[in-house]
Amino acid sequence: METFFTYRWLLGSLSYGLLPLLGIVGVVGTRWHWWPYTLGLMLVVAAFGLAILLLPLALWHRQWLAALPPVLLLMLLFPFLLRGLTLPAIHDISTDTRHPPPLTAAARLRGAGDHGTDYAGEALARQQAATWPTLAPLVLPYPPEQLHRRVLTLIAQRGWTLTSDTTADMTANNQRQLEAVVSSRLFGFRDDVAIRLTPVDTGSGVYTKVDMRSASRVGKSDLGANAERIRAFLADLEQQ
Repeated sequence: METFFTYRWLLGSLSYGLLPLLGIVGVVGTRWHWWPYTLGLMLVVAAFGLAILLLPLALWHRQWLAALPPVLLLMLLFPFLLRGLTLPAIHDISTDTRHPPPLTAAARLRGAGDHGTDYAGEALARQQAATWPTLAPLVLPYPPEQLHRRVLTLIAQRGWTLTSDTTADMTANNQRQLEAVVSSRLFGFRDDVAIRLTPVDTGSGVYTKVDMRSASRVGKSDLGANAERIRAFLADLEQQ
C-alpha cells in the first residue's frame, strides 16, 4: 500500500510539477531572452516527451487527474507538431518570388545570430508555390496613397512595430514600401514584414499592386506563420 501511494504521489508530482514547469520555463525564458531560443525549444520538447511517457502510465493506473496535464499539453502542442511534419522547412515568404520586397530596415535590426535578409531564390520559391499556390500579389482599384493609409491602420491594429516608411523617399514611379516587426504571442519570436505598393495604370484609372513579404529572424521552419500572416493581412486589406 505504501508503495502504491508513493507511486501515485510521484506520478502526480511529475504531471502537475515537472511537466508544466518545463513548458513554462521554456516559453518564458525564451520570450525574455534569458537564453538562446534553441534551449527554450528543447525544454518544450522535453515537456512533450514527458507528457507522452506520463499519459499511458496515468491511464494504466487509472490516475485520471494525473492524466489531465499530459492530455492538455499534447493537445496544445499537437497542431505545431503536425505543421512541422507537413509543411516545408522555410521561413521567408513573399507574394513576389522573382523580385521580393527588400527587407531594408530588417537588415539594420537583425543581429549576428539571425538569418540574413537576402531572398534564397528559386528553390525557396518552388517550395512556397507547392505549399501555398494561391499566395499572390493583390491588385486593388485604389491609388497607392490611399492604400498606404489603410496599410498603416492595419499595422497599428495588429500591434506591429513600424520600422520603415518610404513615403518621404518614393521612387520615380511612386512606389511605396512599409516595414514592420511582428512578435509571436508565445515565444516572442520576431518576424520582419515588408509591404510594397506599386501603382498600375490600367487605362481606366490607377490601381495598386500590393506585394508582401514576411520572414522570420530565427528558426529553420516558421510552421506556416509567415504565409498565414500574409494571407490574413491581404484579406483584411481587400475588405477595408
